[in-house]
Amino acid sequence: MTARYTPADEQFVRQALTGPEYGLFSQLPDFEKRHAVVVAQKMLQIAPPQYSRGKLAKLGLLHDIGKLAEKNSILSKSWLVIVRFFAPWLYNWLADGLKNKRYHTHKHHGAIGAAMLEKLGVSPDILAVISKHDPRVEPFGPDDSLELKILQAADSTY
Repeated sequence: MTARYTPADEQFVRQALTGPEYGLFSQLPDFEKRHAVVVAQKMLQIAPPQYSRGKLAKLGLLHDIGKLAEKNSILSKSWLVIVRFFAPWLYNWLADGLKNKRYHTHKHHGAIGAAMLEKLGVSPDILAVISKHDPRVEPFGPDDSLELKILQAADSTY
């Protein structure tokens, strides 16, 4: 809750994203931007050297872009995460049974973000990873890419 998006973070983002991608990213609240930067940097740390650094940075930075549709404050996001963690049955009912917009968007932000990025012409392999990055929505399978596994590992630690 106290993490700050810094000028160094901004420089990292500007180097990794295209203009249209940055246009979307810049609309995120600072706490979401900071989370994305941390995830991208962790991905770069844990990935084997043969993987494209640019692609990994882009995946980390854009993985939660669907959260733009949530329009959450730090408090409302905290509440969503608390409900998801302590009462997953309630979270799932609100998201998929009742189709409460805030919960539904939070739960399915990967697919929502992939649809947003598809309109910008982002490559299908990046869209596939972003769409499927939350294992609580769509569990990993044996054919999933290493990029997806790296993203999930980096995202689960912050």
